[in-house]
Amino acid sequence: MATPKWYANGLLAVTNGSVDLDTDTIKFILLTSSYTPNQGTHDFRDDLGANEASGGSGYTAGGFTLGSKTLAVASLTLSWDTADISQAITGGPFAFRYGAWYKARGGASSADELIGYVDFGAQSITDATLNITNTNQLQITAT
Repeated sequence: MATPKWYANGLLAVTNGSVDLDTDTIKFILLTSSYTPNQGTHDFRDDLGANEASGGSGYTAGGFTLGSKTLAVASLTLSWDTADISQAITGGPFAFRYGAWYKARGGASSADELIGYVDFGAQSITDATLNITNTNQLQITAT
């Protein structure tokens, strides 16, 4: 996986406690190549616009709910891990480029804080299994 990046307000939300990476409901949404990430100004899920990936079946709108979330510290680096994603996609093509983590509050997208995103490069799946490894995502290193 490419190197994940924090949204500035996502990092602030984690450090001030409004987002708890290991106890809150965190989702991972897939986005098309039409989306243009903006680390400085995108702060809520409604900033993603109408760029959620679609096509085929097996992907649920709003993204995947992440399980087995853990935080660990080693060598002055805080790492966040979650369960990997494995989902059969039938039909298609199901095309995406970006994935973004957000806190799902269960209401309006304007209340769901964006945390970070990753650029996978152009991807397209037809009748295959989507596998995403979520190991050591969104690290913070003290110096």
